[in-house]
This record gives sequence, C-alpha cells and structure tokens, in this order.
Amino acid sequence: MQRDQLKPRVPLLWGAGAWPSAARFTDVNRVRATVALPVLLAALALVLRLYGLSDKPLWYDEIVTLNRANLPLAELVIDALKHKHFPTYFLLLGPFASADIDAWMLRFPSAVFGAVCVLLVSRLAAEIRGPRTGLGAGLLMALSPFEVQFGQEARSYTLTSCLVLVAIWGLVRIANRPEAAALPVSRPEALRGAWVTYTLGTIGALLVLNIAIPWLLVSNLAMLAIVRHAACERRGLLHNWALAQVVILLLWVPALIAMWLANRGAVLSGLEWVSKTTWENIWSIVAAVYLFRISDLMTFVLLPTPLPGFGAGVVMFALFGAWRLKTDPAMLAVISLAFLAMPIAILVMSAFQPMLVPRYLIWSTGPFFVLAGIGAAALPARFFPLIAVAITVGGTVSLAPYYSSETKPRWDRAAAYLVDNARPQDIIIAQNQAAKFVLASYANRFQLDSKIPIVAWNNLHDTARRVEEGERAWAVYGRYGQETQEPEEGFRQKWSGFGIPGEQVRFGSHILILRFDNSTLGTQRTSDRRSTGAGRRHYPRLSFYTPNP
Repeated sequence: MQRDQLKPRVPLLWGAGAWPSAARFTDVNRVRATVALPVLLAALALVLRLYGLSDKPLWYDEIVTLNRANLPLAELVIDALKHKHFPTYFLLLGPFASADIDAWMLRFPSAVFGAVCVLLVSRLAAEIRGPRTGLGAGLLMALSPFEVQFGQEARSYTLTSCLVLVAIWGLVRIANRPEAAALPVSRPEALRGAWVTYTLGTIGALLVLNIAIPWLLVSNLAMLAIVRHAACERRGLLHNWALAQVVILLLWVPALIAMWLANRGAVLSGLEWVSKTTWENIWSIVAAVYLFRISDLMTFVLLPTPLPGFGAGVVMFALFGAWRLKTDPAMLAVISLAFLAMPIAILVMSAFQPMLVPRYLIWSTGPFFVLAGIGAAALPARFFPLIAVAITVGGTVSLAPYYSSETKPRWDRAAAYLVDNARPQDIIIAQNQAAKFVLASYANRFQLDSKIPIVAWNNLHDTARRVEEGERAWAVYGRYGQETQEPEEGFRQKWSGFGIPGEQVRFGSHILILRFDNSTLGTQRTSDRRSTGAGRRHYPRLSFYTPNP
C-alpha cells in the first residue's frame, strides 16, 4: 500500500461521514485545521501549566537553578559545566530569575516549553495520520500529570523534550517524503526545512542536557530504516544525512570536551544519589511517566488516583497505534525508536550505575502519546467523538488531584513558621548542609532575623556546644532532594540525648521541626539518666502547621 493512501483523505476530526458537506472541505480548510488544532491544544496546555504555577515551593534543584542563573556569565558557564550541565538553559533563564525567590517567573519558561511540546506532539501526530490523531495525542500530552508537573519545574527538562520533538518532526517529514529529502539541499524543491529542523533540534537538545545523547543514536538507526524502505533515494538520503551529522558533531563535540575538561574526565560521576533500581521503583516511575499517575517528586511514591484504569487504556491505544503503523515501517521505526530509546538506555546503564529517575524519561513521552493518538484515531470514525470525550474526562480527572497534592517539601511553610516563632537568642540546626541550604534560602526570603544562626548538624559534641550557646534550639528535619537520606527515626535518635522536645511541628509529610528549650535541657538529661529503662518517653503532641490565610 502506498504511503499517500494511508493518509486521511478528509481532514475532519469526526470522520468523513460526520457532516454532509465534508466532501467540500478544501485544501485551505485542511491547512487551517492542521494549524489551528495544535495551537488550541497548546493554549489549553499553557493554561494547565500556569494554573497554580507558584503554589508548590521550590526544592533543592530549583534553588540551585535560581542561584546559577543569577551568577555572572563566566561563573555561570564554569559552574554549569562542573555540575555536568551545559549553560544554555541557565543563560536563557537569566531574564526570569530575580535575586528573590519568585517561583512563578522562574518556572514560566518551563510552562511555555511544555505548551510548545503539546503543539509539536499534536502537529507530529497530524503529520502522520491526520487531525484526529493530532487531537488524541495532543489531549493526552496536555493533560498528563507528569508533563504538567515538569511544566511547573524550574529545570531544563521540558526544554530538552521540546527540542527533541522538533528534531523528531524533521525526521518524520523526511520519512514522509524521502524523494524530496534525497534531493541536494541547494535545489529549490529540496526538503531543506526538514533537514534544518532535525539538525537544529538535535543540536539544541544535545547542548542543553546529555540525556539527549540516546536520541542522536536512535535517530541514526531510524534513518537506516528510512533508507532501507526508499531504495531509489538511498544515495541522496545518505549524503544529506552525513552532512547533518557533521554539522551536529562540529557544534556539539567542542561543548562536550569543555564539560570533560571542567570535570577532569569524570563526566559519568555524580549519580551516586540515585536509588538502586528495584521492581517497585520501576513500576512507580513507569506509572508516573506514562500511566497518568501522580507521584511525589522527592520519593517517587505514587499518590492515590481517582481513575486507576485510565493509564492502562492509554497503553492499549499506544500498542494498537504501533500495530496500525506497521504498514509504514519507516515511520514506525522513527516513532517507536524515539519512544523506546531512553527507557532502554537507562535500564541498560542502571546495570552498572543506577540512574532510573522519572525526569530522564521526559522526551520519550511525546512519541508515546503519538502512538496512543494513532491508536485512538484508528478506531471507527463514528466512535471518535466518544473517544475524545473519554480522553478529555479521564485525563482531567487524573490530573485534578495534582494541584492539591503535596509533591514537594513545604520548606516555605517551615521557614515562615521559624520567622514567626524563633527569637534572636535561638539557634536553628538543620539535619545537614543540603537542608540548611534550602531552609536558609527561604529564611532569607521571609526575612528571618539575621541574629538567628542557621547551621547544619556536624557531630554530637559540636551540636551540644551550639545548643548551650542559645536560648532555644530548633532542630529541623526535612527532605531536600531525591536521594536516599537519613530516616526520620534516625534524626529523632540523634536528638534524643538532648531530652524531650518542648514542641514538635510537622509541615506536610516531609518536614519536622523539634524545639528544645535550653533552660530545661539539664533537668531533662538528669531525669533521663534516672529513668533509663523505666518506660517510654512522653513526647509532646505532634501538631501540623497550618499557614495563616
């Protein structure tokens, strides 16, 4: 079957029989529908990502982003390279990053990139199988809790996903029109736009994050599949492909060498924080990335969902879409390889160094939703209105709890509480340097009294000395990042030598503050020694902090 026979002959969303005037649809109408639909879906996606954009506090990585974006140019470049990031995203973020913590502005570019990803996914799907496919894929991408979560994250992952999707779009157009793509790029009728789109998208993604490297590899495999099924155009395709690869390598390799030099060759180190790969975290990550589940950004623990079967339905659509795409092997290779590349690469590398975290899979979601859109649109056209409604309702119901869920630690509330309750003679002791870094950032924003020191737990002797110097000690425990950290029980055990806290307050599920009054520490220690083995300690009632409206 010829490829042009596979494309929908009538570009109506509900099928050729939906309206009597369907046959009178012109090419102009087709172009308008093809352009308008992705734009509308992108607008919906932007609204969903801007809603509550600053409701969740910044966490450790986002505060690092803020600080790096505010560095002078030379320092920014060096700091980014030393931490195995290219400076591209942080330079772009500069105009949005203020010295103060402004979560809305800092996250705004990610929300925009997330909306552009929806536009590209919808356009990609429509390019392959028509507007119905574009609508299904775009709705899924727009409503995905994982995509919304990272559209509200001041990190470079949505930018990387956006650029990879740009490159995929170029490769899809090459697969759709191999005869034009094989022409010399100097010819007026050559498919220059597709080659430029692929090349610039790939270069851009590689110069943002190294997680785009698997895309470079699988795009070459996909090109071999395109060449294999376009024998007559083989020589021209390979020539233009080689030219694109030369341009990519000439621009990317020097930046990679700069990163290698900045890290003295240790470019693969620094991932020790990633938890060991288990079946449990594989399931939680896959469910969050592809199955419309909401997860805690720190622990990857899945939160309750009101619609547990919706993700399974999306997977069935994707499998059906891949099966329907088998009639176009070159296109199947492009989309399937783009989807599978990152999950397979991460699982293989995790055998040597654990690195399975949700954010590294982000650019694989677009191709996955394209396959699901193809599957949804491949069902009889008379059912598509019901399918579109089901996707919209199911996606909305799955996404809605995200906005009220605690997916990030409430360091903002902990800092506000300390500002209201700590005295100039007090001391605040965080569990470690990372927790101190996050707490101090928010304390500065809420204008904590500069006379109140914030220090990190060093050792028992040093901490005891610091506690004795103050009137009261505030012991702060909290999750600051995604690595495995000291359990709360261990934190309590460390402080048990200081007696019974006068107060303990919890902020969400991740942060706990204990207050120890110096005036009672000696009495409590004496009492503790006398009552050793005499029974359990009676701690004050644990209260949950509720901020003032």
